[in-house]
Amino acid sequence: MQLTYKIPVESLNSGFLDTIKANFAGKEVSITVEDVPTVPTVNQKELYKKSLALLERFKDMKVDPTLNLSDLANEVNL
Repeated sequence: MQLTYKIPVESLNSGFLDTIKANFAGKEVSITVEDVPTVPTVNQKELYKKSLALLERFKDMKVDPTLNLSDLANEVNL
């Protein structure tokens, strides 16, 4: 079993450890602690403007309707 907890460091207390002990009773566990990077907020208006610019930039682009984008993505991710 695997559980992921994403909590503020101020919330770490003995109760948190008791919860882990209860969930994994009788088992050996591996605990990894890492900081969670702050995700910048996205300005929806700016994102919209950028998407309009991309649409304009590629307006004359033609894509083969038989092109399987999933296969293409899988090929790239090999």
